[in-house]
Amino acid sequence: MRIEFDIKPQQQERPRIGMKSEYNRSKTYTKRKPFLYDPKNTVEYKKKLAYLANLEKSVNYFEPLSGALELNVTFYILPPKSLSNKKRDMAVSGELLPNKKPDLSNYIKSTEDALNGILWKDDAMICDINAKKRFSDEEKIVVEVSKINDNQY
Repeated sequence: MRIEFDIKPQQQERPRIGMKSEYNRSKTYTKRKPFLYDPKNTVEYKKKLAYLANLEKSVNYFEPLSGALELNVTFYILPPKSLSNKKRDMAVSGELLPNKKPDLSNYIKSTEDALNGILWKDDAMICDINAKKRFSDEEKIVVEVSKINDNQY
């Protein structure tokens, strides 16, 4: 299965810590308890990507894959505006690679989480990953998922 998503890639940002008040049965304040949450940009990206994946699923009906899976994903990002025209052309042609932050692994994590339960039953089933981060004139993500086998332990 190959799907191209016209969306700006977003890395999995570090979780934030918030404080939640706890109350007892009589609605009396007892203490504050810390909890972790994803930053707003990460949450919005995951929701939008999940929406686009569900849209694709409704148009080309398919079930989430299971078994051992292979994931090939390419993240296309815009070259920095500070690049000269010559370097920009090199970036778009693939001669110049995006070797600065955000990390490729953080792109992978947020995308796996967003597509979990839609393209595959659980991201724990992904056994092989081939990922790339490239410059392009268009921001997009190309995801290819294939089944390696159905053997389970």
